[in-house]
Amino acid sequence: MLTPLRKIGNSKGIIIPSAYIEQLQINSEVELTLDGDVLLLKASTPIRKGWFDGYNPDEDIEPLANLRELESEQEDWEW
Repeated sequence: MLTPLRKIGNSKGIIIPSAYIEQLQINSEVELTLDGDVLLLKASTPIRKGWFDGYNPDEDIEPLANLRELESEQEDWEW
């Protein structure tokens, strides 16, 4: 598909057909990379997406209970 470059301020842009946007599931941001002379565009994924899927705060009664103190942490600090 050929599409014209359009002037946008000091830059240039293209119109992405809505069918492509739906297929790529683009919501608000895209990631652009260069691979030789090819410009790749893909939907961006939030860095921490899914980190808390399945997390139940009711099961996290004592979140620090399994931590142990190290002997080195108990020594006096020297400044």
